[in-house]
Amino acid sequence: MVLKNLAKLQNAEKLTFGGNFVKILSLAEIRGVAFPILKVKSLTLDTVICQYVIPGVERLLQNSPDLEKLIVRGRIYNSMPGEHLDQYLKLKSLSPDQCWRSKDGFALE
Repeated sequence: MVLKNLAKLQNAEKLTFGGNFVKILSLAEIRGVAFPILKVKSLTLDTVICQYVIPGVERLLQNSPDLEKLIVRGRIYNSMPGEHLDQYLKLKSLSPDQCWRSKDGFALE
């Protein structure tokens, strides 16, 4: 459902996404779901950068070739706990430790 909503927004020039939305995009990225190409020029992310948002942020940036401005506000709103995302991955027989590891070697200390 999140990706269907994202597809409806693909022609928007300015978008703002919260942490939960980006976390769900991260799960979609881990599962190999295709993302639409976005025409966004200004993207705001209201999320703390952590292992649970890295895959979604990475794919958003890769699929936003016209992006001119990126704002990351580093806010935490009623954000879903990472443990829930880990449980979901385990239910799908995926290893959270492996899935949240960056393909480019990025590590949070």
